[in-house]
Formats: sequence, structure tokens, C-alpha cells
Amino acid sequence: MNTELDRQLALAQDKARQLLREIEERQLIEIGATEKQVSGRIYDLAFELFGTTKHWHKRVVRTGQNTFYSYKVDPPDLAIKDGDLVYLDLGPVFDDFEGDIGKTYLIGDDAIKAKLIQDLERIFIEGKEFYTRNPNMTGAQLWSRVLELTNDAGWGFGNTHAGHILSEFSHKQKYGDSPDVRINELNHLPMNAPLPDGQKRHWILEIHLVEKMGQFGGFFEDIITLPSS
Repeated sequence: MNTELDRQLALAQDKARQLLREIEERQLIEIGATEKQVSGRIYDLAFELFGTTKHWHKRVVRTGQNTFYSYKVDPPDLAIKDGDLVYLDLGPVFDDFEGDIGKTYLIGDDAIKAKLIQDLERIFIEGKEFYTRNPNMTGAQLWSRVLELTNDAGWGFGNTHAGHILSEFSHKQKYGDSPDVRINELNHLPMNAPLPDGQKRHWILEIHLVEKMGQFGGFFEDIITLPSS
């Protein structure tokens, strides 16, 4: 850690990971619950644990065929069924600093869906290692590598970008939403270039894999510019 921003974002992301672990331990994701019900439980839990009422983006809970869709889509509310994948995409704010965490769960047994979860986390790790070896790379270069890993694993990619910056709330108000703050094919700036105000760019890497026939997908995200807890 070498800046106050580093320290605060590390604390926020650690709390986001704690929130995820508590969701798992309390089994908030269960058969019969709807996506909206699980989202409400997560909101209540974040308040119970941290007093958090602010979330910098909508809480995304997807199950069944809805896992194919990214956060931009608002599909009909579905109930969780045995054999479903369920993914979470959460953006809680802690002391005005943004957390961002996402993970996919399999409810029941399914070898193909279990492989998707394994590939999500493996591609995230390989993408992070690729970035860490050369933080001067452009967002377009990391985007290209993520797509290569996705294709090699036999999946499609479910979004038009693979991540974004994270900062003091709200990074969108401070820095906008142009390609140079996202991991996509249009970002030709070095990823370690400072932001316009001189702050370091901290990056979230998002992996959204989808079954190519559109039946299901999964999601995993975490920060790649700070150590994992």
C-alpha cells in the first residue's frame, strides 16, 4: 500500500469479500427464493454487518437463463431451482469507497455448469497474472487476452467489456464512463496511466462466461491492482 486510496480501497474490497462469505455461510441463496428476495436479503445483511445502505450499482442476482444476461439487462424475476447456476454482482460502498465483487454458485450437481465455474475463476486468475506481468499494457490488450482464454475454454463472453476502474464513490461521476476507464477493445491507454486528477487507476476484472446456445452463464469479478485477502 502506498497511498490512502490504496488503503481505503483494500479495506472496502475486503469488506465486500466478507459480505460474500457471510452470504454463503448464512445460505441466503436457496431453492425457491426469487432473485429479488435474495437481493433484499443481501441489502439487509450489508446493513447488519457494516451499516451499508449505499450501493454504487444495482445489486445483481441472476439465476437460470437470466445468468446469460449482463447487469445492463433487467429480465423477469426468476425463482432459484435445483440444478441452477446463480451469480451475484455486488457494488457496496463502505465509508464512501467502492467495493465490487462477483461470484457464481451451482445449486445441485451438473458437470458442465461446474466446469463453467472452474473456468470463471481460472480465467480470472490467468487474466490477473497477465496484467501483473505487464501493468503498462492497454485495456485493449487485456480484453483481447480474456477473449482468447474464453474461446479456448469453449465459452462465449457475455459482455462488451471485461472490467472498469474502481475509486472513491462515485468513480463514474469523477471520471465518466469512457472507454479508457473500461477493459475493452477501444481502450488504448496504458492501464497504469494516472487518472486526470493524478490518482492511480485501480482495476476490477470481470469475467462473464456464457454457454454459446444462450442457456446459461456465470460471472466472477474482483480487483486486480491490490492483493487478495
